[in-house]
Amino acid sequence: MQDAIVLGGGISGLTTGYLLQQKGLNFSVIEKNPFPGGPIQSVFKDGFLVEKGPNSLLVSDPWIESFISDLGIGNEIIDSNPAAVNRYVVRNSQPIPVPISPLQAITTRLFSLKAKFGFLGEPFRGRITELGEESESVADFVVRRMGSEFLDYAINPFVRGVYAGNPKQLILNHAFPLMRELEHEGGSLLRGAIKQKRRQKMRGTAYKNRSINFINGLDTLPKTISRKLGNRLWLSSEVVAINPVENGWQVTWKKEGENFEGFTRNLFVCLPSRSIKALNWASPISDWIAEAPDLPCPAVHSLALGYTRSDIAHPLNGFGVLVPSKEPHRILGALFNSELYPNRAPEDHCLLTVMLGGSQNPELREAPDEELLNIAKEDLASLLGASADPVFVNLTRWPYAIPQYTSAFGTWKKTIRSLEEDFPNLNFGGHAIDGIAMGASIMSGKALSERID
Repeated sequence: MQDAIVLGGGISGLTTGYLLQQKGLNFSVIEKNPFPGGPIQSVFKDGFLVEKGPNSLLVSDPWIESFISDLGIGNEIIDSNPAAVNRYVVRNSQPIPVPISPLQAITTRLFSLKAKFGFLGEPFRGRITELGEESESVADFVVRRMGSEFLDYAINPFVRGVYAGNPKQLILNHAFPLMRELEHEGGSLLRGAIKQKRRQKMRGTAYKNRSINFINGLDTLPKTISRKLGNRLWLSSEVVAINPVENGWQVTWKKEGENFEGFTRNLFVCLPSRSIKALNWASPISDWIAEAPDLPCPAVHSLALGYTRSDIAHPLNGFGVLVPSKEPHRILGALFNSELYPNRAPEDHCLLTVMLGGSQNPELREAPDEELLNIAKEDLASLLGASADPVFVNLTRWPYAIPQYTSAFGTWKKTIRSLEEDFPNLNFGGHAIDGIAMGASIMSGKALSERID
């Protein structure tokens, strides 16, 4: 009888396993893929360092820094280039920097004068009744508090960049709970943010977020944890049955055609919602999970393109560019990888990662490689002045990329929490329940590990 079995070797499952190991517990982590880390994959090819999945880790909690240091890779961290402060949003087919100072907010061409005055009135608008909070979409919230233009040219591109989603479909309480928290805190976003900062300063808990990567790519993190776990991590292993037994669980998995069986007191599930629903659960768990709605997961294509630097007219002096759905372009946006972190491209070259697809472009799910490349080249020529073809191309398709926290998420989460209440030694984590960001998944693994001694 093991202390724990963890299903899923993504970053949340790996974090859970590592922290259980630090407690001296007996456990196994089971992962279907032949590699750890899920979508966190870095590839060095032809002098370019490509991130096939996430391109950076936003460190929003000091514990994550301590965690990385404990793993022995703190000296491999690289912070994003402080000079790359601009975030561009396209308006009228022109990339315009998002304002980062009061003066820029006044003079920016991103918003009309009417929209600027509308935003100034945000602190004086009323709060929605609690009755409507569970169903208010991100779009409805933003229009109510800041107006439709702010939705179109600030939140819409941001949501497309983070979720590859549609702000009209995402529920605010699930997708961006901090925004609701700020409204509750101060009656408005602005007053809530001011109150929160003051409280953090008084408590000494203020922390400046860091956007980081590693010298050899983001998958340094899951690879390091994998080495630490050793033979406790079962790669290329598919779970075939889960059955409750006295004082715990029986888990059966298959590796290289051979069945293995484990008994555990605690079961941790760190899998996407569709994978959770596909597991062979015993009844009545199978009935409850089958009735729960699946979370929509649109396809997203990550297209890494290397250019000769002189072939790009834009200065690329920023994080990247996002494209609102109102603009006549088909890419979601592009990251300026080689400006953000060193050694991402050969000398006199640059590396861009173009994102395509998402919930607002479902027609691109099955688009041929050549079509995706042509869309990217056309939009980069228009938006960034790319005057020649890329010298490097690397396409990664994610058919089920990012779970969408729509109205289905509320029912899904209630089902999961009910299962945890009825089966105290059954625990769920990861992006199917605790947030889609890489940092959120790491913190989810931490929280899971703390449920047993």
